[in-house]
Amino acid sequence: MDKTDIKKKIIIAGLLASFLTPFVRASVNVALPTMAVDLNLSAIFLTWLPTLYLLVTAILYVPFGRLGDLYGRKRIFQYGLIIFTVSSFLSAFSISGEMLLAIRIFQSIGHAMIFANLYAIITSAFPENERGGVLGLISIGVFGGLIFGPIIGGLLTQLVGWRFLFILDSLIGVVAAVVISRFKYEWAEATSEKFDVLGAIILGISLTTIIYSLSTFDQKYGLFLTIAGIIGLSLFYLVEKRTKFPLIPMELFNNKTFTFGNITGFINYGIFITFSFLLNLYFQYIKGFDPFTTGLIVALPSISMIVVSPLAGRLADRIDSATVTTAGMIVTTIGLAIMTVLNKNSSLLLGLCSIILFGCGIGLFYSPNTKTVVSSVEKKYYGVATATLSNMRSMGQIFGMGIAMLMISIFLGKVEISPANYIELGQSIRATLIILSLLCAVGIFTSLIKENNQSKNGNA
Repeated sequence: MDKTDIKKKIIIAGLLASFLTPFVRASVNVALPTMAVDLNLSAIFLTWLPTLYLLVTAILYVPFGRLGDLYGRKRIFQYGLIIFTVSSFLSAFSISGEMLLAIRIFQSIGHAMIFANLYAIITSAFPENERGGVLGLISIGVFGGLIFGPIIGGLLTQLVGWRFLFILDSLIGVVAAVVISRFKYEWAEATSEKFDVLGAIILGISLTTIIYSLSTFDQKYGLFLTIAGIIGLSLFYLVEKRTKFPLIPMELFNNKTFTFGNITGFINYGIFITFSFLLNLYFQYIKGFDPFTTGLIVALPSISMIVVSPLAGRLADRIDSATVTTAGMIVTTIGLAIMTVLNKNSSLLLGLCSIILFGCGIGLFYSPNTKTVVSSVEKKYYGVATATLSNMRSMGQIFGMGIAMLMISIFLGKVEISPANYIELGQSIRATLIILSLLCAVGIFTSLIKENNQSKNGNA
């Protein structure tokens, strides 16, 4: 199999996988209000459906990225796709919120296995002067899933019910699994090293504690859990410094480009997912739109991204990718800030303009940030680097959803959403958007910090 053929198959496999997982999440998000009625779920429980999913992926990204470096990135990637597909099918038969939540845990395990290795495979197979363009192309799959997820999800939920969404997801997964099974090449550049089990356990417990504390910060033990989680991360750092084959080589964080690129990814992606969640609540509850119409509106940021992302990838190959990343953060901040002034009586046109602007900013940011971070490390760390970036993005999503959860608990409490509390719901949405806007502004400055004499890794 020649290199050109390998590259083509990687792009096809990457597009399929990158489409599937965001399609599932976006389609499920638009169906949440209907699922809440069918399964008698409270507003807080609704936030737990996406949040627990993100929690599991955040814990497992780095371990699965390391396992990919050790035993083969394509192997872990393929197993993850199978687990994700089977879990999607089982989700269709959930009879309670608790059952659906449990099955979604397994689905998130598959997601972590997929995205902990996808970008590492791309970085391994393509030289640096091609990575930006390929990452921009692969991001079309991600944004395509985010476009068609809410549109198809809203339509199917309205016509045949939310359960059929998971059946459709599993059918797409089967097709993707068949295609990927025909791809025989493999990458594993750290086969002589060992997996850091102790580090994985400490990291998992620490992240779980911190993330759970976000949903309980209004309780007496919330601050205690946060402190315990920080202590756990400190212990993880000490263990990794003394381990021969660490889960995350701590010297990677001596590189400013790697460190602040991850921090900016944490901010940007957390804002994006939380923004999509809030849009579903705003347009279905506050504005009174049906699921299909809401799905069309929620798809607008992703349509903007799919238009802008290939351009952003090409720009990242021609000029400094960090500069493109900063431009993306600026545009994202402007779009998000406009959204904070909207209420029930606001102009729909103003809302649509802010949503499109927001999507253009995310499209400018996504692939250049990935290239900047991964290209700043040695080849044998590609799996860990992409997994760390995916982990930071997932942590950002959880942090953003934690802010939304906290605002909802403050303004609404643990009650089902009804017309009687739409005012309080609107207040919680606005408060969340204001906080996210301030965080996004901070991200502009973190995106500017990079290593002055960054070494390039173009010999992939």
